[in-house]
Amino acid sequence: MKKLALKSIILLSAFSFLSCASSSLRVPGETALILKNLASEYFTVAEGYMEIKNYSKAIEYYKLAMRNDDLYLSAYYKLARCYVFAKDWDNAIKSYKYLLDLDKDNTALKASLAYITAMQGNIDDAIMQYKALVDKNPYDENLLESYVALLINVGRGEDAEASFFVLKEKFPDNKQVASFAQQLAEIVDNFDADKKPENTKPESASVSEVKK
Repeated sequence: MKKLALKSIILLSAFSFLSCASSSLRVPGETALILKNLASEYFTVAEGYMEIKNYSKAIEYYKLAMRNDDLYLSAYYKLARCYVFAKDWDNAIKSYKYLLDLDKDNTALKASLAYITAMQGNIDDAIMQYKALVDKNPYDENLLESYVALLINVGRGEDAEASFFVLKEKFPDNKQVASFAQQLAEIVDNFDADKKPENTKPESASVSEVKK
């Protein structure tokens, strides 16, 4: 009887242990898989918020998705874009500088930094950044267009005029040419979009004349 009772106690204890274990213990690697799947869900939620332009929520969920190493860089890049769309220029510039440190020759990241710099109000620096990019990538239409737009917007008429004719000659089908011509006519005396001035002043190294 004592042996039987002892055997029953052992069996009951084993059953109790297995019951508890089935609800609390995980197989090796299961926790990591759960966290990875959870991070993917966070990323998906962030994308949804991004789509409806709820940038504060998108930022929150991209940060959660970044907890997974496989999603870290993708989520970080999207996070940086959110900062731009939210006009959080300080965090945006920090984020893009970090990304550029990882990919130092990335022209798109450099262009984004130039744009953010301009939006921060650091016009001199932004002009120099765009100028360097345009000089290094003379056949990048988007860069040249952005550069002309910036020069016009800050009232640097003569330099904008010079770059406008470069844009018009290299990319005659550019959709902004007509709009740029109208804007230049308002800030440059005797501007003629059909006639490039013979003595067009080249862009100077100094940007002290920029109108802020």
